[in-house]
Amino acid sequence: MNTNRARLGYLAAGIVMILLAPVAFAQVCMLGECSAMTTEFRNLELRPTSIALLPPETTLKKKKTFSSEEMISESAMLEASLTDALSKRITELGYELRIVTLEDTQADDKLAALLAQANLRYNEEYSKIVAFKVSGVEYRRYSVGADARILADYLNVDAVAFPRMQAVGHTAFSFGGSGSINMEFGIVHARTGDIEGFFGAVNIGGPFSGGKSIKSILKKPDKHMKKIVKTSTKKLPAVSEALKPEDLDATKIRALELHDPVDEEDMLSDLEDLLAEPAAD
Repeated sequence: MNTNRARLGYLAAGIVMILLAPVAFAQVCMLGECSAMTTEFRNLELRPTSIALLPPETTLKKKKTFSSEEMISESAMLEASLTDALSKRITELGYELRIVTLEDTQADDKLAALLAQANLRYNEEYSKIVAFKVSGVEYRRYSVGADARILADYLNVDAVAFPRMQAVGHTAFSFGGSGSINMEFGIVHARTGDIEGFFGAVNIGGPFSGGKSIKSILKKPDKHMKKIVKTSTKKLPAVSEALKPEDLDATKIRALELHDPVDEEDMLSDLEDLLAEPAAD
C-alpha cells in the first residue's frame, strides 16, 4: 500500500512538472504584465520622442511531452506580426517611430555592424534582468553603453527599442497541453545608453484555459501578438505623459551620466576600420 502511494506521489509530482515546464524557460515576467522605468523616464527628463524599433529576436518552440523543438523558419512570421503590433501601439501613444528591418541591414553594412554590436550588448544586460530583477531598471543597473548610443545617433532617434520574445506552443500529442508567450522590450536612450524603460508580459495557457497550441499561434499570429503587446504596454506612458516618481532609495541609484551626441565623423571612421578588419577564422 505504501509503495503504491509513493508511486502515486511521484506520478503527481511528474504531472505538475510537465504542466509547468513551459514556464521554466528564460523570462522576466512571471504572470501578466511587468515594467520598470527610471525616474528621468517617468518625469519626462529622458522621455524620448522618437524611437527606433529594432528587428525582434524571437524563439518559437514546439513542446512535446518530454522535450521541445525549436521552429526557426516559423519564427519569422511571429516577428513580422510582433513588429506590426508594437509599431501601432507605440505610434498610438504619440511617439515618432522608425522601424528598422532586416532588409535595411542587408542594404547598409554599417547599420548591420552597429545593430549586431548593440544587440550583443543588450542581450548581456537582458540576461542580467532575467537572472535578477526588472526593478533594477529603476536604479540604473542595466546599461548597453556606447553601442546603443552610437546606433541611436546613426538612426537619428532619441532612443532604440529592443524587442525579445519566447513562445512555447503545445502539440496535439504533448501531455498537459500548456503553452506560453512572453515578450519584453527595453528602451535605451541615446544620451545615457541605459535601459530607461522596460516593458513586458507573459500570457500562459493550458488545457483548462484555452491553451496555446503551435497551430493556434501560427494560424492567428496577429491575434496573439496584439494580445501580448496590449498587456506588455499597459504602463508605457504616452510621449508627453508625466508620471509620479517612485519611492526609491536614492543611495542605491547609480549616478546619471549624460553624454553629448556621438561625433558622427569619428564614429563612421571607427566603423569603417572595423568593417575593414579581416574576418576571424
